[in-house]
Amino acid sequence: MPKTPWPKVSQTTLADQAYKVIRSRILAGDMALGEFVREQDVSAALGVSRTPVREALGRLSSEGFLERIPHRGFRVPEEPLDTLLELYPIVAALELLAGRLAIPNLVPADIEALKCINRELAESSRDGDVRRRIDLNNRFHHLLCERSGSGRLTDMLDDLRSQVSRLEHWYYSQQGRTEESIAHHDELIRALEEGRTDDALALLESNMAMTFQRFAEDQIEDD
Repeated sequence: MPKTPWPKVSQTTLADQAYKVIRSRILAGDMALGEFVREQDVSAALGVSRTPVREALGRLSSEGFLERIPHRGFRVPEEPLDTLLELYPIVAALELLAGRLAIPNLVPADIEALKCINRELAESSRDGDVRRRIDLNNRFHHLLCERSGSGRLTDMLDDLRSQVSRLEHWYYSQQGRTEESIAHHDELIRALEEGRTDDALALLESNMAMTFQRFAEDQIEDD
């Protein structure tokens, strides 16, 4: 466990407070990569019962800040979040390149396929399946990139999206952010239908950066 002392939390909304404290320590690097986070240790350090700590650790695991290891508990992932955040501008730039190549090749059937995927994403926002939301978002972007005609670029973007899935899990774990993504996709589809190429490219470039932006905003709020 880290040498710096753990802060004590009040008796209100204990799970939320424990969540914020643990997450801030992960982001600050106070917990080493690969370090196991023991429920009983955190409970004693924070001065609260194990129930809110258990809830906080489960939430952090569902959002990708911790890994759940069967029969062993929770562990800080090996790859630092800072490294993942660095990938977002790269993904956004490559999405823009793929979009420039893809838009001239899109046919009405492609637009309908994008609409279908986005409708499925809207349905998934109500069933609590975060993994499905991420998969559908990736399918949406994969379809556009595939129409670029560059298999190498498509594979590269697929790989990069898989690398940032930990933070995408955090983004799509909240209903409001999922709805934001759906609305953004709708705007992009309308721009494509209406032939507004510049608007479509701007929306495509910014779409993948939404997780990065919301994460930065979330950090400012916590500070």
